[in-house]
Amino acid sequence: MREEPDVVARFVSYYHDLGAEMVLIYHDGPADHLTALNDARTRIIACDDAFWDRVGGRPPGLEERQAAVFANGTAHCETDWVLLCDGDEFVFGDRPVEQFLDWVPETVDSVRLRTAEAVWGPGDDVDTPFGCTWFRVPWTNLRLWKFGRRFVYGRKSRFFRQGLVAHVSGKQFLRTGRRYTRIGNHYTERDGARITVWSHELGRGGEGMYLGHFDAIGFGRWRKKWAQRISRETQTSRMANTRAAQMDLVARAIRKGEGAARRVFLDLYALTPWQARILTRLGYVFQRDIFRRSQRRADAG
Repeated sequence: MREEPDVVARFVSYYHDLGAEMVLIYHDGPADHLTALNDARTRIIACDDAFWDRVGGRPPGLEERQAAVFANGTAHCETDWVLLCDGDEFVFGDRPVEQFLDWVPETVDSVRLRTAEAVWGPGDDVDTPFGCTWFRVPWTNLRLWKFGRRFVYGRKSRFFRQGLVAHVSGKQFLRTGRRYTRIGNHYTERDGARITVWSHELGRGGEGMYLGHFDAIGFGRWRKKWAQRISRETQTSRMANTRAAQMDLVARAIRKGEGAARRVFLDLYALTPWQARILTRLGYVFQRDIFRRSQRRADAG
């Protein structure tokens, strides 16, 4: 990740509260501003020139850098499972993570949770970072998405994929101590075969767990992230067509000024009361305040 201290601190605190034995963060660049977060259960690794020299060089693409740190981190992991995710992604569900992982069949080495994309809906303050309590999930009925997307999102629907703005691919828990050929951002391979399975396809015990993705933490951070992509400071080697179209849309809006950029931000990441009602009835949106400590304790039983 490449984040400010307050975002990293939230990430660390959240996963420790969730039960993680260790939070291992690979920071894209020098991490002097994060040294205060290092403790017995948190380790910050600066992915600076010295780090990349040790692991064979810095790949130019974001996905390749992610694969490099996944392999490096998993090799040093001392727990039975490791969760691979970004700094804006937070696992949540209807049971403790430990209980869920104990349920996963022994024959499964990589299990992936569905994406739940965080958005601002009725009752949320759109000017508050992490202030969104609504989550939309991918449309499973692709025929319905094809014919109903313009009804829900209008002309902006062409910037969505299966009802989401960002990725629909989820993230994985991976068993440690096993042999893997390639550990990717969304799935893992062994001898050229993809071994990752969706949790909800394993049975009822795998349902109700999500990867909460805050693709837009807040307007300021969202604009900064896209500015880095537009300037090529952050390079991605594999970008979906909808994501590339978003880049063009956001680039035009940023050039026009803050007002235009804010309108695009709201179009993509805010739900009107009408949209919230329709999507709730379809089963593709729900409300959950995952950052309330009392809520997480309730989740843990």
